[in-house]
Amino acid sequence: MTMMGRTIAIFVVAGALATGALATIPGKAPPSAEEAEEIVVTARRSGIPVWRVTGPTATVILVGAIEEVSHGTRWDPGSLTIALRQADQIIFPQEEDFRASPFAMIGYVFKLLRMAKLPKGQSLRQLMPPEQFHRLVVLRNRGLLKAGFERTHPLHLAIELHDIVDGKKGYGLNAQDYVKRAVKKYKLKQVPIPRRNIKQPINALFKSSPEAHIPCLTASISLVEAGPQAVTERSEAWAARRVPDVVTALPTKVFAQCSLDEYLATKPDWRGAVRRALAEPKLTVAVLDLAALAQPGGLLDELVAAGYQIKGPAWK
Repeated sequence: MTMMGRTIAIFVVAGALATGALATIPGKAPPSAEEAEEIVVTARRSGIPVWRVTGPTATVILVGAIEEVSHGTRWDPGSLTIALRQADQIIFPQEEDFRASPFAMIGYVFKLLRMAKLPKGQSLRQLMPPEQFHRLVVLRNRGLLKAGFERTHPLHLAIELHDIVDGKKGYGLNAQDYVKRAVKKYKLKQVPIPRRNIKQPINALFKSSPEAHIPCLTASISLVEAGPQAVTERSEAWAARRVPDVVTALPTKVFAQCSLDEYLATKPDWRGAVRRALAEPKLTVAVLDLAALAQPGGLLDELVAAGYQIKGPAWK
């Protein structure tokens, strides 16, 4: 699924709105080490985490992206565009383009609406530990949840809690969306994102038990209790390239807890895609989830262990 589709709020929308492969431009000779370094330096002016990974014949620029960038977060997308226009190819290794027919999508929407309430006779009071349910009662008493919330499906209630944190403005521009716009605007060469039918993962979601989504709901309670400031601080840390602060931030943990990846029969081999790019005599820009890159045992640790040279901000 798409990298943005890793959180609960985008699962079905990804299937309805995902775009296909974009136009390409003729290839060019791979840059020299000096040229590649200049491109990386240019990209770093955006302020966001960027790493240059050098192999025997190739250079890969890793752009560490995050979801839910707060409005007002200052970063320079123009500098990133300059670097993108000098690359041979741009890849989104963690993304998949989920598709469905219009009639199928209408059916899925109705199923999601029917899923909003727990089965007859069930209540969150029964499904959650008392202390966790009490936290929801406190949110109701604060006016953040409506009366009768205890009959809401945990996944849908988690979405409501995320919406509370989003606020009326929602989120600002993130790196992956900006890169996609640049690809389309400047007709840059993007490796096509694999297309998948949404039927398997969405049906797997419908068959899941309400209990399976309690961990996501509990994590989402923590996010609301922390307030929008937690998301703002994480966004500012990202824009300042304070990578460890982003990886360990509460929102990062919450979004990971609410991932729907487990409902995918197959997952993108994104690590393999980066390794294949490092075997090609090209300059590749790869946009990836920052936590997947920089968490302990993540891709950056793996590449260091494999002997690749990496330049960029500290990630641990």
